[in-house]
Amino acid sequence: MSYPPGAGGQPSSPHSPQQPRSPQSPPRQSPRTQYAPQPPSSPPSYSSPPKISPRFLPAPGHSTGGLPKHRPANDAPTGDTTPAEPDHAQRDAQHNDADPGLPYSTLLQPQSDAARVVLGLVLLAVPVVAAVLAYVLPTIRTIELSRIEGLSVFGSAETIGPANYDEVFAKGAFVEGLLRLAGPTAAMVLIGAVLAPLAAWCLHRAGRRVRTTASVVWSLAAIAFAPAALTVAWLIDRVLTESDREASLYDWAGLASGVIMGLGVLAGLAAMRGGAETGRKAAGLLVTAGLAAFALVATGLQTFAYGVISGLPLDIETPVAQIFRGLYSGFAPGVSTAKSVLLMGILAVLGIGAAILFLAARTRIDVAPGPVDPAPTRAAAAVFGIAALLALLGAVGYFLLPWIARLTEGTTEGGDLWFAIRRTWGPPLITTAVALPVAAVGGYAIGSLRPFGNASRWLLLLFAPWLFIGSGPLGAANLEVVAGEGEYMVIGSFPARAWIAIPLLFVFTALFWGLEDRRRAALAQGLPPRAARGALIRAAWPMTALMAMALLLVNGQDLFWQQLTFQDMLSSGPMISALENGEYEHSGVALGLPIPILISAALAAAAAAVWYLPRLAIKVGRD
Repeated sequence: MSYPPGAGGQPSSPHSPQQPRSPQSPPRQSPRTQYAPQPPSSPPSYSSPPKISPRFLPAPGHSTGGLPKHRPANDAPTGDTTPAEPDHAQRDAQHNDADPGLPYSTLLQPQSDAARVVLGLVLLAVPVVAAVLAYVLPTIRTIELSRIEGLSVFGSAETIGPANYDEVFAKGAFVEGLLRLAGPTAAMVLIGAVLAPLAAWCLHRAGRRVRTTASVVWSLAAIAFAPAALTVAWLIDRVLTESDREASLYDWAGLASGVIMGLGVLAGLAAMRGGAETGRKAAGLLVTAGLAAFALVATGLQTFAYGVISGLPLDIETPVAQIFRGLYSGFAPGVSTAKSVLLMGILAVLGIGAAILFLAARTRIDVAPGPVDPAPTRAAAAVFGIAALLALLGAVGYFLLPWIARLTEGTTEGGDLWFAIRRTWGPPLITTAVALPVAAVGGYAIGSLRPFGNASRWLLLLFAPWLFIGSGPLGAANLEVVAGEGEYMVIGSFPARAWIAIPLLFVFTALFWGLEDRRRAALAQGLPPRAARGALIRAAWPMTALMAMALLLVNGQDLFWQQLTFQDMLSSGPMISALENGEYEHSGVALGLPIPILISAALAAAAAAVWYLPRLAIKVGRD
């Protein structure tokens, strides 16, 4: 086969005869010439693609989930006009002619076309509109409500300017509440941003069996997210065992250690896998730990369930509990919303800081075609990893055991469990059904379509101020929407108004960014576009299912919104009543995280830990 005159971007001269060029001797081209778009009248280019970095290529012999290996050219179906892929020697020669300083992602980046940009912007409008409705407008309304005075935030009230803020600082309860949370929050950061990454570092070289076992164990620990049930069971256990140690806010860090340590270890293992591929093990683990620290500080400052159930600390309430009391009673809405604004300011700074770290590190998530064995097993590492696993699991289990022992404990009145599940978990299911696809669409628009090229990831800064803001700081504005005019109390099944899960928007952006790099690399290797798209979908849907489960568990345990709208009468309400009345044998802990939901989540988490999580890799640095 001979190339036509002028192929490969080399113009033919009318005064010199043209010799047919062999595929084994392609002309030298600069990257700019090679990838320049061809005019419509010129013949197609037969120049070979550049060599693809091995980290973008599928693992040999695997075709499940990730991008499959491309079909050799001689096995192509009849009518396939794709030119035959040159051999390795030819691609090596071609790659040597390219600019060695040009990153592979640049070579793989196609020319942006108008349709792709338009589609990306259209899809991006979905999360933008959802964020405006769920966060921007409620934030503006909260600021307005912080400047009023009156018994109800819904009737006409007098605007008093910054007087509410002056009262907040004069009394000092808000600042003191923040200071009381400093110690417990630091303990949470120690668990999730220090101990968990160190455990992942040990488990990384402990062998596949140890890593898989650890993934299953910590996945199960991560779904132990039942704040009200954990708190009630722990306090009852303190009374029945006549413990000499008094309960304190530091206990909450221990009760939450299951989900904190579990997610931290799983993220750390993924970062170690990504670092093994890119050669940036320490960088990936440090970025993951830094993001965990930001998230845990924001979570600690919004502590609510443990404080409002236990009444600790005795002399001062946590900031979100102070906000709740002012709205719940209706006597100090202006002061409560002033505290909400101040807390949102702190959370916005944390969100922007985490987003800058996430974006500057170019964080992305890749999904390999099969389980990744990042490093050979070391006997010493295996022993140390097993010891660390058992020690940390024992510490976490100490705090979870009272809850586990009362998982099936109902109330004295009994009741229909499935009715309680429908009424308690139905509204959170609605919020999840809306917020999850909105975040996935936004992540696909930014991470895969990339309407502004590699700079598209910085669009996430638009959402960063609300990255860590929960239902507490926006409680007044959201309550105003569902309550009638002139009312400050509402009873009914109202879904939380978080119509987009902004943390999941960041996760999906990182996921689709990594999968899009892999898809483009496979296309450059000759994989048909339809097969590449199918591989991307197969690699992405398990993560979508996991995020749906996680979001439902979080929304279903939103005690602030449930109590503010009196939706806790079939969940945390009976537990708190049993605790106050000394009904310790009928605590109702089973209502906190019902057994059917717990078993479903446990099976899904265990399956993901065995078949999906070992394929995830968190990567940082240049694409």
